[in-house]
Amino acid sequence: MSEAAMRIRAMVSYSASGTRPVQEDVALAAREKGVFIVADGFGGAPSGCEAARIACDSVKGFLEKEAGDLEATLPFVLRSYFSLAGNVLFNALIHANRKVNAYNKGRNIHEKGGASVLAGYIDGTLLALANVGGCRAWMLRDGRIMPELVVPRTYGRLLDSSHPGGGNEGGVPMMALGIADDLEPEIFEYKLHRGDWLVLSTDGISTDALDRVIMVEHQKLTPEQSANQVVEKLKEINLCDNIAYLLAIF
Repeated sequence: MSEAAMRIRAMVSYSASGTRPVQEDVALAAREKGVFIVADGFGGAPSGCEAARIACDSVKGFLEKEAGDLEATLPFVLRSYFSLAGNVLFNALIHANRKVNAYNKGRNIHEKGGASVLAGYIDGTLLALANVGGCRAWMLRDGRIMPELVVPRTYGRLLDSSHPGGGNEGGVPMMALGIADDLEPEIFEYKLHRGDWLVLSTDGISTDALDRVIMVEHQKLTPEQSANQVVEKLKEINLCDNIAYLLAIF
């Protein structure tokens, strides 16, 4: 393990179905383990819902098992250019993809589900993120929002490189769990600072929602008060799409 783990002073999750008939987005975290996942399912009910749930449960289970002793455990695939935490995350998403594919096996095309997934793991002061699909991550530091930590991996990259997340027509993920056996998660690694706010979200989050998070951060409340206030602010927004959201305050 690296230096002493960065303490999460507050963590909160929020999900809503918006105007959609079913909720296919899931947020899952293990605060004491420094593990957090959001998944944006697709395929309708029950397939999309189940794919997102399987993805989150599989990533969380893998991380809790394999990351319990990073020094003693080697991932299935080891990339020399990632940290050990990044490698464990990489393999957690590969493992989750196998689980979603197993769920889809033998089902007709209209009965299958898939999911975009963004997972994070904290090792000391290192934040490792693994992404497949259209989810997003931001960091607030010293009252300012940093450049987007994770750019959605969607066809928006091909439509308009200046807005890689795309609009409604560009938000379709270029890859996702449950689509194929071959998977190459994108890995991002950052150093955490005390006072950082980390936001993970499925693609339902709006610019207005992020502005409200920034507004709460500027109020300088306690971490727990801030986390609760963010949820109240998100509840005020009339959402069209599903959303699953995680906030961690360090």
